[in-house]
Amino acid sequence: MRKITNGLLALGLLLTIGFTSVNAQDVTDVDIKNYAIIELAKNSITDGISPMVNSMIEKQEGMTGQRFQELQKTKGSGGEAWEKQFYDLVNKQIEKKKKAATDVVKLLAANAMGASQYKATKSAIASDADMKAKFEGYVAALQ
Repeated sequence: MRKITNGLLALGLLLTIGFTSVNAQDVTDVDIKNYAIIELAKNSITDGISPMVNSMIEKQEGMTGQRFQELQKTKGSGGEAWEKQFYDLVNKQIEKKKKAATDVVKLLAANAMGASQYKATKSAIASDADMKAKFEGYVAALQ
């Protein structure tokens, strides 16, 4: 519930901040903050994948975590019919969550800072220790 609340808070902050219009070469503190909000929204979705898979495995009679990992290594081949069916079902759920996370990133990035500025900010954070520290500070403050 808290992750959903954080996601909605992040969306609200993005709407409050509005559109940022800057040169794609310059990465501002606002860009870094927007990027942090977008990453938190994405993580609120993707962080639920592993617990979801574990829950599905627990509920499936005859399936264990070890067996599921074996199925993952072979992409479901070599398993019994029900195992292949279960493997496909779990992977559909994983892909659904990944797509939702990607859609959230695209939507928020486009509306908060623009795709080119999002990419520039992502690159700057990856290559500049000071910007990475600012990003991590914003993430910590928003969590």
